[in-house]
Amino acid sequence: MEQVNVNFQIKGIELLEINLNNPQIPLNLERTYNFNINIEQRINNDEKLVIVVTSVDLIHEEDKQCHASIKTSCIFFVENFQDFMVANSNQVNLPDQFIVTLNSISLSTTRGIMFSSFKGTFMHNVYMPIVNPSAFVTKKQNEV
Repeated sequence: MEQVNVNFQIKGIELLEINLNNPQIPLNLERTYNFNINIEQRINNDEKLVIVVTSVDLIHEEDKQCHASIKTSCIFFVENFQDFMVANSNQVNLPDQFIVTLNSISLSTTRGIMFSSFKGTFMHNVYMPIVNPSAFVTKKQNEV
């Protein structure tokens, strides 16, 4: 397999949404959450950007309610973007390993934003687990 170099840098980090929903039941200090995590890549050809949107819903195992949710975006500039353009189209074909790298950076960034944003709330000691960034099915969309 030929190694492909992708020259990129992070251009921005945005907190798009955050919600805390007061639980309807008293919470124990020891509690379990299921994390519904979604990652989506959006492409902006004109600006040579890949925008990775990460959404996380924290579902309390006992009452099955969403106690918190967050949506972030990490914006990456790809210097050699033109190397991945499909001939005679507007489509981009980025290497899978590069997408995994962007997923990893975006998950870690979202974890840090969650920690900072939930500090001092009833969600303070709830941490997003470490997950395999290659396990996500991604949707590639070209922004218009």
